[in-house]
Amino acid sequence: MDTIMRIEQNCGRGILTIANGLSKAEMSTQDMVSIMTPVLRSSGEDLKDKDVGKIIWEAGLTEGLRVIAEVVAFIIGGEDQGNVAAAG
Repeated sequence: MDTIMRIEQNCGRGILTIANGLSKAEMSTQDMVSIMTPVLRSSGEDLKDKDVGKIIWEAGLTEGLRVIAEVVAFIIGGEDQGNVAAAG
């Protein structure tokens, strides 16, 4: 729950609005970093936004969006499209 609250706080909107934005391709690179930073930090890593941005850039924006879609689907209880921990 803490990770979800941090995602919502970072993005300035609720998780369902974030999911809706994904479905409408309304996702900025800042949103991507704002979502993935608390997710990756939940594993105990002390990553900064800059570190996460670099990870996303190196993986590719399309791959970053795919992983974020899996994370959001997992959070809202949708179909688990893979192992979110492995995707992160």
